[in-house]
Amino acid sequence: MEKLNTILCDVFRLKKDELKDELTMKDIKIWDSLTHMDLITSIEAGLNIQLTMDDIMSMKDIKTIKNIVQEKLA
Repeated sequence: MEKLNTILCDVFRLKKDELKDELTMKDIKIWDSLTHMDLITSIEAGLNIQLTMDDIMSMKDIKTIKNIVQEKLA
């Protein structure tokens, strides 16, 4: 999960201590549709997983992103 945290921090321009599970799209100012697609491609390439459209559409907060990725890596 450390690699995912690094991806999240890089995409959202956050410091490690700013990354909280409770953060949502509304909390992160740069999280728009383009940033979301950057996030998806970064996760898929960085972690070598394939996300479904349902996965992508439900990724609206950090906790959900972590849960989905954890399921894919299991």
